[in-house]
Amino acid sequence: MPARRSLSILRLAGKPPRRGQPLSSHVRPHIAPMPDFFRLISEYFWAVALAFAAFNYWKADRAARSSVGIEEPEATAYVRNFAIAGALPWVIMGIGQLTGLAPTVWHYFRPQDGNAFVLVWLGLIFLLSCIFAWWVFFSDGAKKVVAYNLMATLGQGSAKPPSERLVKLFAALGVVMVPIWVFGVVSMDAPLPR
Repeated sequence: MPARRSLSILRLAGKPPRRGQPLSSHVRPHIAPMPDFFRLISEYFWAVALAFAAFNYWKADRAARSSVGIEEPEATAYVRNFAIAGALPWVIMGIGQLTGLAPTVWHYFRPQDGNAFVLVWLGLIFLLSCIFAWWVFFSDGAKKVVAYNLMATLGQGSAKPPSERLVKLFAALGVVMVPIWVFGVVSMDAPLPR
């Protein structure tokens, strides 16, 4: 009898019974432990990225306002537009994860599954890189990036702004690297973690 009674106490405490023992109807379901750090990051990576985007915007906006010789309205407009463009993919990822259609960041490493949010996310990144490259090469954007240190909005700021040649290199690489990255993750065919 004492063994049977201790089993009942364990059941009431919410602990699972020993192997082979039936569950009774008054047992609380087993409560899962709090998610570990890895699961937390994989489910809320988009929020971390948005926080970094907001911090980079704040930092770049402050730098643009304190710079001498810069037309403030134009500089702040470019900083704002760069910040919005930099945050947009993470908003799309967040919507996909909050709706459960792409529950973790790891789903974005499997475009071959045809998930709509993953494809929209990748398409948006490619579109943004094409728009940036067009602006840099055909609309004198490289000079504006250097003059207003707009790379700081994307987290690539330093005390010295990059040269126009380096901005053009980044713009050209962006258009090329997105398809290469997609090809790499499709070739890798990584399984989704459980």
